[in-house]
Amino acid sequence: MIRKLTGIWKYEDSMKKINPASRVSLGEGNTPIERLHFLEVQTGVEYVYAKREDKNPTGSAKDRSIAYFFSYLKSKNIKEIVVPSSGNTAISAINYGRLSGIKTYIFIPESISKDKESRLKKSIKNKQLTQIIKSKRPLSESIKFSKKNNIRLFRGSEELYAIEGYKTIGIELQNLRPEAIFVPVSSGTTALGIMKELKCQLHVVQTSKINTISKNFDNNFKSEKESMADAIVARVTKRKNAIINAIKRSMGWAWTVDNKAIQEAVINMENHGIKTSNEGAAAVAAFIKAVDLGYKFKRVVIVFTGK
Repeated sequence: MIRKLTGIWKYEDSMKKINPASRVSLGEGNTPIERLHFLEVQTGVEYVYAKREDKNPTGSAKDRSIAYFFSYLKSKNIKEIVVPSSGNTAISAINYGRLSGIKTYIFIPESISKDKESRLKKSIKNKQLTQIIKSKRPLSESIKFSKKNNIRLFRGSEELYAIEGYKTIGIELQNLRPEAIFVPVSSGTTALGIMKELKCQLHVVQTSKINTISKNFDNNFKSEKESMADAIVARVTKRKNAIINAIKRSMGWAWTVDNKAIQEAVINMENHGIKTSNEGAAAVAAFIKAVDLGYKFKRVVIVFTGK
């Protein structure tokens, strides 16, 4: 009998093995690749594409990582998990937790956007499997809770198995053969996963508020107290050296963009019928910044990581 593979499991040979009986999927992956003709005209770059990770089942690339991780938890008969999140990881974890029967304790910031909080609450279908805790310090409180109750903590910036699902983005872009990819990042985990399966220049994008990685390359900016791209939050990441090395090996760069550039990118895209997250707009702003500074590209992919 031939097994029908769905979601990220179509690429099972590229990931660490998990028993098929433990695998969960909402049909994540295989997201659209859209040509951005207006950016081609504006920049003179021949081919510009968007990888629409915001079209995943719960609205972000996190679905790929969480689908793999919750399958791993299920394979180890782990019944509970603690997840600190600024929004997208929480939304994904709630949905995959319900699918796998794993109880999720979600720690979110009190400052979470109304849109993400609304999406998060709509995701809760089984209250017995989900507990939401709002906190001024969701990370530190989640760590305390995890230790006190002896429940495993999921942090994408540290978790060994967080990278596996992101490899599938790289696989889906291989046939396109881009020479450069622009990825908005917080901890850098998404970009590291992509680059496991894709050979091209890696251009990482951060903001004038959070620039843990990008300031090591692009430090010509004025720091801002707030950023429109509020999903980029990691002031500290244990994968910092790994992502910096990946950028250098690929002959890429890291870019810091401010609110003005992000807002201009939002308006530019909306004028051409495209709506995505401010993180996606930040990646567009970084691409335009690179071209304005003299970078020459022929085929570029910009990753829209979430809604």
